[in-house]
Amino acid sequence: MTNGESSDAAANTTTSEAAPVWANFLVTLGAWGLLLAVLNMFSAATPAQHVSWGGLLTFEASNPAFGTAKDGFHYEVLGDTIFIAACLSMIGFGMKTINESRGVAQWAKSLFVNDTWTALADPSVGGGQRTMAAWCLLLGVVFYFWFGINHKAWMDVGAYSVTIALVAAGFALNHASRVPPGDDKLD
Repeated sequence: MTNGESSDAAANTTTSEAAPVWANFLVTLGAWGLLLAVLNMFSAATPAQHVSWGGLLTFEASNPAFGTAKDGFHYEVLGDTIFIAACLSMIGFGMKTINESRGVAQWAKSLFVNDTWTALADPSVGGGQRTMAAWCLLLGVVFYFWFGINHKAWMDVGAYSVTIALVAAGFALNHASRVPPGDDKLD
């Protein structure tokens, strides 16, 4: 190494650049999949049916996606194992990329400590757009968990529709609030 740096010191340094969006998406999708897999094994993902991940993800080419409800714990060796392995690999691949870009600890802290959440109560932080973005994100996530817990319907199309609309609006407003001001004239 140059200037007397040891290889250990160079290996432990991380940059403070933001993690790629796709890595955040993979971690979120993998964690959501693990939640659904665990709920499905305990017969809590849907109120009256058991989900076969193989059938669901192959659009019922391999087997029916929804079967009869099972009482208590039920584990389908092939379908559940492959689905859980896929979710864990998405989390692992996303976390590896996040760790290389900024570090997992800094990334986890930035999920909760950032200027989006402070805009919930203070519109002067990022303006009205960021305040609305923060409320849309919070309401979308809270609604999904509230609906899933109260109705034991974590895979409900209606809950997905409301959640996706709120979270997408939140992301769009959050990114729009960060656009630098442009020219006054459009001609």
